[in-house]
Amino acid sequence: MPLVNRRGALGALGAVGATAAGLLWWRSAPGRAVSAAAPSAGPSTAPVIPAAPGVPATPAARPRTAPLPSEPGRIRAENARTGSTAWKPGHHGARTTDDVAHRIKGYTSATSVGAGERLDFHVSVTPGGAYTVAIYRLGDYGGAGARHMVTSPVLDGVPGAPPALDAAGGMLACDWPVGWSLDVPADWTSGAYLAVFDDRQGNRNYTVFVVRDDRRAADFLVVLPFATYQAYNQYPLDGRAGKSLYYGYGPDGRNDYSVRARKVSFDRPYMKDGMPTRFDLDRSVITWMEGAGHDVAYASSVDIEAGRVDPSWYRAMVFSGHDEYWSDPMRKVVEDAHRAGVGQAWLTANNIYWHVRFEQNARGVANRVMNCWRDDVDPGAPLLSAPTDRWRSIRRPEQEFLGVQYNGIVARHTPLVVRSSGHWLWAGTGVRDGDAIAKVVGGEADGVEAGVPLPAGVQQTLLSHSPYPLSNGTDRVQNTSLYERPDGTVMFCAGTFNWALALGHPQYRDDRIRRATANLFDRLRQA
Repeated sequence: MPLVNRRGALGALGAVGATAAGLLWWRSAPGRAVSAAAPSAGPSTAPVIPAAPGVPATPAARPRTAPLPSEPGRIRAENARTGSTAWKPGHHGARTTDDVAHRIKGYTSATSVGAGERLDFHVSVTPGGAYTVAIYRLGDYGGAGARHMVTSPVLDGVPGAPPALDAAGGMLACDWPVGWSLDVPADWTSGAYLAVFDDRQGNRNYTVFVVRDDRRAADFLVVLPFATYQAYNQYPLDGRAGKSLYYGYGPDGRNDYSVRARKVSFDRPYMKDGMPTRFDLDRSVITWMEGAGHDVAYASSVDIEAGRVDPSWYRAMVFSGHDEYWSDPMRKVVEDAHRAGVGQAWLTANNIYWHVRFEQNARGVANRVMNCWRDDVDPGAPLLSAPTDRWRSIRRPEQEFLGVQYNGIVARHTPLVVRSSGHWLWAGTGVRDGDAIAKVVGGEADGVEAGVPLPAGVQQTLLSHSPYPLSNGTDRVQNTSLYERPDGTVMFCAGTFNWALALGHPQYRDDRIRRATANLFDRLRQA
């Protein structure tokens, strides 16, 4: 479908904002009660919760103007520039610090920044002293993996205060001063960027952010799963204070689910070396896409929540990593986009599993706190959203949109067993039905679950049927799925973490998976 037609069909899709829509059906009673069925999504009648005086409820959404034309050669030209390996751990003896020594740590004021805008870095240096912040753009760059963009002046750092605990939600948040501000040049290429914090004693830590292009269309929009990064972030990982949505620490210093956080803050560093959990999946996809010269732009998952993403600007949306945590406004954007002809490629597994709700932080900045109360009574329901529980628990299972859904943690790497080898996705790979592609099923897996609705009116093809072991010794079946809507719009779900790793990770790379994914991207570009 031509880009202009998609834009007309989508209309104002990109400016959803943070008000929940389409989730009011469960509000039959306080707490966790649900009604018999969910109505179709429509305008929200939920009350609007005012922001603090003088503070907007959400960051500014993207202006609804026609985008500038895409520049198909821009990514190829960017990756032809001189790369650098100086960002890597161990370079010139740099050693990554942990959350116990806490020598140097930092976080950003936002998950993304538009080219031409400012981003703040909040940095703690213990016991204090000189440090620098170096910025790298991730890509292929002839195998270097990144390009050096800029380094701050030598700065004077001080120790940041320990994170403050919100006892009601178990949330830890830092309030460190701004150590350095980056005015992003307007000509920087949209991408995933890495900030490298180095002190003068050879200690190093990292954080990740996105530079957006809020002016220009592209073939593909790569969405990085910052909501899921934060869900897994157990900073500080010190055996004492740290909390994530999964664990806190018990008196013996071991992980304890019962004292986990129910709310997490983006105002804190990522644990350990500062690289988000499972960022290796995203890096692998980024390396492959940029090395292949695909016309890509980037956003964070929080940008979808904030209304800064207009899917009609792109041929397809690409979800490069483990993207488990989704609010209702986020889900509405991608569902509406797909109905309007924007293809989607989900390159891992266990996506859209937990329903979450965003809110502002103590300073009134929107979308800096994420709620996921799970089995506990959610104090924000019913006034603010549906309970923040599994999507399937609030009667909107992920399979009814994606075509498959999470069905287990893979106990050990397992071959992906090919099915439907005559399908166009497998063209040129040389595979036949029953062929086993080693190590591709790993991490977590998806499959078709009996009794759960499938997308209505679509033609689904299962491209793999891979038995895999759970840790308890029983087996499940992984499925890679692709379906097409009647208008030809494609939905692809890899159904395994290791599909992403097979694209660009040197230990998992597989040319058959790379060719199949190239076929997928060619189809998405032409749709």
